[in-house]
Amino acid sequence: MKLLKSKEVFLLTLIFLFIIPVCYASVGHMPLLAVSQTKDGYEGSSAHLYLEINPGTGRVFIETYPLTKLDTQISTRFAREIACKYANIDCNKYDFFYTIRAESSIIGGPSAGAAISALTIAMLDNLNLDEDITITGTINSGGIIGPVGGLKEKIDAASEIKIKKVLIPTGTRFSKEMDNKTIDLVEYGDEKDINIVEVSDLDDVLYEFTGKKKEIRNESLEISDEYSGIMKILAERLCNKSYALKEEFEKLKAGELDENLIKIEENADNLTKKGEIAFNKNTLYSAASFCFGANTKYKQLIFLVQGMKKKDVADKIKSTRDEIKDFDSGLPFKYETITDLQTYAIVKERLIESEDYLELSEEQLGKGEINESISSLAYAIERFYSAKAWSEFFNNKGKKFDFNKEVLKSSCITKILEAEERYQYVMLFFPDFLADTKKEIDLAYSDMENEDYDLCLFKASKAKAESDIILSTLGVEEEHVDNLLNKKLEIVGRNIVETSRKGLFPIIGYSYYEYAKSLKDDDKYSALLYAEYALELSNLDIYFDNSKKTFMPHIDKMFLSVFVLGILIGLLSGLLLFRRKREKGLFIKINR
Repeated sequence: MKLLKSKEVFLLTLIFLFIIPVCYASVGHMPLLAVSQTKDGYEGSSAHLYLEINPGTGRVFIETYPLTKLDTQISTRFAREIACKYANIDCNKYDFFYTIRAESSIIGGPSAGAAISALTIAMLDNLNLDEDITITGTINSGGIIGPVGGLKEKIDAASEIKIKKVLIPTGTRFSKEMDNKTIDLVEYGDEKDINIVEVSDLDDVLYEFTGKKKEIRNESLEISDEYSGIMKILAERLCNKSYALKEEFEKLKAGELDENLIKIEENADNLTKKGEIAFNKNTLYSAASFCFGANTKYKQLIFLVQGMKKKDVADKIKSTRDEIKDFDSGLPFKYETITDLQTYAIVKERLIESEDYLELSEEQLGKGEINESISSLAYAIERFYSAKAWSEFFNNKGKKFDFNKEVLKSSCITKILEAEERYQYVMLFFPDFLADTKKEIDLAYSDMENEDYDLCLFKASKAKAESDIILSTLGVEEEHVDNLLNKKLEIVGRNIVETSRKGLFPIIGYSYYEYAKSLKDDDKYSALLYAEYALELSNLDIYFDNSKKTFMPHIDKMFLSVFVLGILIGLLSGLLLFRRKREKGLFIKINR
């Protein structure tokens, strides 16, 4: 047999090396459970989810057959984002190709979110998933698994394709049927030889799929000494002011108060007591928040009993606006730590809010609404006072970052896109539900246009959290809200510990976390909202830190052996080609 010429060998080797990665490209797979609509209602059906990850720029592609709705596309992007955060991998360097195949038309929606996240994590971390197991559930911030419908029908579909275990969201074991009969899905699964397991988050999900538990450090949350010291000063300042304003009001009031003033005074007294209790418990942000609320009420009472006239209010608006302008001009324009970034954002937010309330006060004054104008003015003055108190957090120690304009702009744009995506997702279910969130997103866009990228990042983060809380509570029964809140707080606490371990104490994230805990007994839904704020604002460093892992696709021994052999053949072919050309005099010898 004639030997191939070295040039031919070289070309064949190049083709060989090019083909190898394609032949061995890894495609992940997971069976899906869905529901499809029939004449008699709904019935369970199955589908297949495939994922391929290639080098790229962070794009997400989804192909479905039959076609599904827009919400499936949005939920896929969301699920991928959650997976990347969980795996701590910078996914902006890769493109994700998701394919969903079903035999019949299925109802689209977020119910595949948990499965998409689990499969994505498995591929990013090179985990082998047991294909006799599947999951149905939404995926929410923090990796929490949310409820979905049609569970009984989905278990029927799982039985058809011989699935051995189905993971369902915690709190959904007992399903109500159309006739109000309650079914225990675990027992129903047993009848079909399927193990039904409730899971609450991605840690539970991956354990059920792989038998491996994620290593979680049970570290206690240590509060930064600097944070405690400054927050104590801030809380003391605001709460001491509550007592001072109360004393001033009591000296001014004469005779019986009308019903409106009595209500305001009761509210102010109640907030003052809550502030004192919180301070004694060392929940300092909560104390500051309650006392701020009390201060706005006492200030309002003082202005009302003083009998402020239209000119008095107008003069006070002008003098307050001048003070804000002077203070704002003295704020630092350069900062290097996450603490200073967050401090700047929260101080500026309070200053802007003060300005907004001054404008509102002017509008109300122009309409002759003197009492309403006084209320807005009181709020503006106390909000400005709290901004000055928060400025104490400037110039704290911490890990330094290069917050140049381009870096901040990139973080702003990324966060706005995240907030927009989440907002659009919620709008599919509740078209008129998030008017305030839309305003927040619009303000973030405005900040971006004005190159106030730090404020943009902060507002977009809060807007995203407001959408996430709707998604987190979607379909959750009242009796399971406590479980959801406790799980959310557990995840937030863990995130703060992890961030603190990096030498970055998230002052706003921790403050909201603490406030959420103080609200959990009296106002669960507000507590959930502040827990969501805390979750978003506890890891802002991810937008400026390049310490994320790099995704390394699984390469088995056979692939590695063939790949190395191909490289050796290529080198040998190159040497033969070089030698042949030299023998033919194709290279010029250079004499030194």
